[in-house]
Amino acid sequence: MADIKKTVYMFCGCAAFFSKQRILAAAVWFVLIFGFLMSDTALAAFPPDWLQAHLDGTLKMKNLYNGVSFAEYEGDLPGYDTMRLAKDRALDELSYQLSVSVRSTFEDSIVKKGDYEEQNIASSLFISTRKVLSGIGERDKWTDAGKRRYWVLLVIDKKEADRQMDQQKFINEVVDRLEHKQDEVIEGIKQMTMVLNNTMDIYNDRVDQLEGLLETIDDKIEASGTQTREGYGALRVEILRLQSSRKVYEDRLVASEQKHDQQMDALISQNEELKVLLGQLSQKIQGDYFLALADDDVRNKDLNRGLNVQIRPDKGQGADYYSGERVKFLLHASKGCFVKVTYISSAGGSAGAGKKMNTLLFPNEHDAYNWINAGETKVIGRFGELEIQDPFGMDVVTVVASETQFSDIEALLKGANGGYYSEMSSNTRGTLDIRKRGITVVRPAGGAVTGSGSPSPPAAVATDTCFIVSHSK
Repeated sequence: MADIKKTVYMFCGCAAFFSKQRILAAAVWFVLIFGFLMSDTALAAFPPDWLQAHLDGTLKMKNLYNGVSFAEYEGDLPGYDTMRLAKDRALDELSYQLSVSVRSTFEDSIVKKGDYEEQNIASSLFISTRKVLSGIGERDKWTDAGKRRYWVLLVIDKKEADRQMDQQKFINEVVDRLEHKQDEVIEGIKQMTMVLNNTMDIYNDRVDQLEGLLETIDDKIEASGTQTREGYGALRVEILRLQSSRKVYEDRLVASEQKHDQQMDALISQNEELKVLLGQLSQKIQGDYFLALADDDVRNKDLNRGLNVQIRPDKGQGADYYSGERVKFLLHASKGCFVKVTYISSAGGSAGAGKKMNTLLFPNEHDAYNWINAGETKVIGRFGELEIQDPFGMDVVTVVASETQFSDIEALLKGANGGYYSEMSSNTRGTLDIRKRGITVVRPAGGAVTGSGSPSPPAAVATDTCFIVSHSK
């Protein structure tokens, strides 16, 4: 299979992508995002980038310290108490992160004033940071209707935070708490443990998703050659290592709670190790187009509410195809839905290398009806238009299904200029964003209710991804 120059050979000239269409598509996307941002409790199908990065252990904000946390709710929307709890937890998380990052800087000054236990120093830094620092503000929030979690992002300017902590009165506050406010120090240890427990909940969700990714990969490479199988073997090793680290962390948390002896240093160290492993693994996944999309498929399972969609090559998952061969993709959905199928070319070398051409294979101007019935098998490439040509390598095809029609379909078909709509992405994030476009933002019916009422999550969305490996004869 090939990019737009090599693949859809029966529709010449379909590579055109004009600035007018780019502007129109961007305008549609902007309207959706603007509508989401204008509502305090708007519900969108996909989490914002800052939350996704936080869940991956990779969130870094230039010139800012941040704290992210959530509170669970019942009913249609989070109420005031839920929002307040989420914000308090985010403040705890920010204070925890700050206290860990500045501890080595201030420890010498603190130790000179007395012989204090390590965990007490950590606790006093945490409490002092939480109570003393000013200038912390709410940057963003997001409602996860599927899991009924209300998320908050708090930030503080790094220079301003450093300036406040550099002042002698901050050190005096920490030491005074160590010497005269043991109740606060003990309470601080408990609060830090709660932060670590909340973090563990997030880690558990992510590790569970990665375990699901392993199962997905096993299914997607069933017809692959040995080289492809070996190429993804290293990922399995890293996920298993992450699972082992999670188990150590969980055991330490449980032991510290049972013995009422908070081994704060060990917990902090294990938390950092787990975060580093998670971040490294997430970055590796995000560097590979197939892995990034397959990982996103696993995450999206929480959104589907009974809607499932599958796509596979006609020769089997991960199959080898050779120059001149025709390829078809078989699409199946569990419920009636609208679908978009996108092809990511192998141009640029490996699955994770270079810029990629993202081509909307279906719908197109020649086959624009993109509804699929429950149980129906839709054939993509049914006209015999998909032919294997160079450049050879891994070609990825992904589908997104929605209960409601995509809002960008008309703009995309107009932008196809008589053939197939395409645009470039410089990284996997760009491709993931392309797949998200046109998903309708759905607001729940009724006002904020806690403790009662029927939840109103977004319309169901489902995704799936497959790949083939193309070769010369």
